[in-house]
Amino acid sequence: MSMILAAAALWGLLGLFAVTLNAAGFDGQQVAILRILCAALLLAVGARWLLRGVDLRVLAAQSPRLVVHGLIGVLGYNLCYFQAIDKVGVGVAVVLLYTAPLWALVFAVLFDGESVTVRGVAAALGALCGVVVLLGQTLSTGTGALSGVLFGLAAGLCYALYPVLGRGLIARLGPDPVMASGFILSALILILLPVTWQALGGVAVHRGEWAIWGALLAMGLLGTLLAYALFTRGLRRVNASRAAVLATVEPVVAVLGAVLCLGERFSPTQWGGVVLILISALLVAIPGRHRVSGSSPADPSPDRPLPRG
Repeated sequence: MSMILAAAALWGLLGLFAVTLNAAGFDGQQVAILRILCAALLLAVGARWLLRGVDLRVLAAQSPRLVVHGLIGVLGYNLCYFQAIDKVGVGVAVVLLYTAPLWALVFAVLFDGESVTVRGVAAALGALCGVVVLLGQTLSTGTGALSGVLFGLAAGLCYALYPVLGRGLIARLGPDPVMASGFILSALILILLPVTWQALGGVAVHRGEWAIWGALLAMGLLGTLLAYALFTRGLRRVNASRAAVLATVEPVVAVLGAVLCLGERFSPTQWGGVVLILISALLVAIPGRHRVSGSSPADPSPDRPLPRG
């Protein structure tokens, strides 16, 4: 249980590392790019260990699906999430990210034949009300807030698509190779784009500032590799449903960090929206009596935790 909690707490700290980079002049897009590059570099170093036991012929055959999975579940998620942090702050961004379990519930109904339940409807309505409350308060700060809210919701959508797109991949290759390939393939694509070199140029400008290097290393090592390793190993000791509930520590840590360390403030109405969304996420995460017909242990469902990209 402690491993799951530690992983969720490390993910919750990602926003604090991102704000350090924002303050140095990096926008949300550049922060996402730098996180992916740092994580990909570290993963490439350990690729031989991560790919042990993987049939390289199967890996090559699955490469088109791995590219799509990486583009949406890793690249899309990171770009949207860190853009949201840049525009509306850590607290609002992470709460909007936690609409992901509701997106997962929708996908389960549409694609897996999951029956609509009272709990599912209540969770969906609760999350919708929470988003509307947050949206109404946040939009009053300007037009940038609208794009920030949309980026936050898109991050939740990409986050929920990670296990959907990776369904067969994880079953064939295992979670570690799928996660590693997502970051490495995304990094290879990003290297071809001018914006990536602009971000790297910004790092070169700040090469003597240890706070920048510390934030980059923390995002790649602590907020990605260590968090993922703790989470996947924690799943060996804690069932998936309980892990999904424990993982909701992430937005709590992120919101508290934003309030205590960054001075972000929520109005009473916004706190109400935060609570509604978190309760809705818990409703989806806590196991019910239903099951998706024909699902296997490798299949993602609303009762299983979402892997992080």
